[in-house]
Amino acid sequence: MKICLIKPSIVVPASNMTTMFTPPLGLAYIAGALRDAGHEVVLIDALGESLDTRHVARNDCFLYGLSPAETVARIPEDCDLIGVSVGFSFEWPFCRDLVADIRKRFPDTPIIGGGEHVTAVPEQSLEESEFDIGVMGEGEETIQAIADAYKNGAIDAAGIEGIVFKDPSGKAVINARRARLRTIDDISWPAWDLVPMENYFERGFGFGVNRGRSMPLMGSRGCPYQCTFCSNPSMWTTRWIARDPDLLLDEMQHYQDTYGIQNFDFYDLTAIVKKKWIVDFCRKIEERGMTFTWQLPSGTRSEAIDAEVSELLYKSGCRNLSYSPESGSPGVLKRIKKKISTDAVIESIASATRQHMYVKTNIIFGFPGETLKEVFESYFFIMRMALAGAYDIAIWAFSPYPGSELFEQIAAEKGMVLNDPYYDSLRSYADTSRTVSYSEHFSNSRLKKLRWIGTAIFYGTSWLRRPTRPFKMVWNITHGIQESRSEMALANVFKRNSLKTFPDGTEDGV
Repeated sequence: MKICLIKPSIVVPASNMTTMFTPPLGLAYIAGALRDAGHEVVLIDALGESLDTRHVARNDCFLYGLSPAETVARIPEDCDLIGVSVGFSFEWPFCRDLVADIRKRFPDTPIIGGGEHVTAVPEQSLEESEFDIGVMGEGEETIQAIADAYKNGAIDAAGIEGIVFKDPSGKAVINARRARLRTIDDISWPAWDLVPMENYFERGFGFGVNRGRSMPLMGSRGCPYQCTFCSNPSMWTTRWIARDPDLLLDEMQHYQDTYGIQNFDFYDLTAIVKKKWIVDFCRKIEERGMTFTWQLPSGTRSEAIDAEVSELLYKSGCRNLSYSPESGSPGVLKRIKKKISTDAVIESIASATRQHMYVKTNIIFGFPGETLKEVFESYFFIMRMALAGAYDIAIWAFSPYPGSELFEQIAAEKGMVLNDPYYDSLRSYADTSRTVSYSEHFSNSRLKKLRWIGTAIFYGTSWLRRPTRPFKMVWNITHGIQESRSEMALANVFKRNSLKTFPDGTEDGV
């Protein structure tokens, strides 16, 4: 079978500061699995193929990457299957419209969707789009089963685990979920040769701070925790599986030899769960004599990062960590099932700072039921994190993401219309200009102010405690150096503002 996989361009609010241009790790894994199963694979990374352009889109947004017409034009005429990745739900309207454009050119070619959104709302994803099949959850085995079924002729969709499909009437039918893989060491390596990686390397784009030629990596899958705002239990279940450190380092050595990689960005949901695993991994780096930097930009738990682990992390090349305590209020933490000790987080931040690692912290305001008193409790915790040495903070606005427990709760209590305005509102988590409050105690404007106040408290405390930091930040930015996430965010803003901007080519916008 000849299969074309597509990572669509991304739509981002014009005022968003945190947008990162990252290689499509998930789709590269799917491509590697299909190719090793004997299929011919073409991968279209619509973002990576046009990193220097953006198009004017609806609702004060920009589309970064190829236009929809350019993306569709790159699909080979003779492909047998087309797969489209739908990462997060705020991307759904654009992806749905792109799939409609693909269908116009390929009326008889099966189109398959996958990713977080399709997994969270499979019925809607099929019934309001031109997708024929949706893959739910971990995709490597499921996509191979689909490809093999089409290769053998008439497909019996009802017999394939882990998918949603349309019956003859167009109604979505959900099959039983496929069991998670027992080991992830047998999964094919990502097919990075099909992705325009040099485009990312040349521009210093990646998930983490720009510390040279950076490669995405995954050392584990899943997360054992059940935070109510997170869609992980729906997508990955609560089973955490770590890779064998030696096999992981073999892959990293391959990337150093093949691509000249200097830094690795771990995309794990929760990389550090077991102290034994991270200690073993760090020590094996030293035993092999490997030299590189690595980062945990997506966030990790702090429980296993004590003084011993912090020292090993730094010695092994780790320079940037992200912690996600989400709140400093005991009441909020209990309601969102965030099983952490705030004192332990402070101790971990302090130990990492003593080892000269850059720590970014993530806080969320606006949970349902959250009160002003609880926000003040978080403010006090924010001050403690700043004093302990955390370098950066991001204060997000809670958004009820499909697939999460809180989404189901809000949908049941108040109703939730899954339309384009709702999906667009999900962008507010990272864009203060679009802040949407789901707490009955705060208006949208008040929650926006609370976010800004919290940010000011953090940096004010941090810079009073360590007054050289803002000067170092300015010096780094003016000299093209990145060490912290704030420096990365500002550098990305400058880069985006220098891109070529094209007007939309349609009546209603992209």
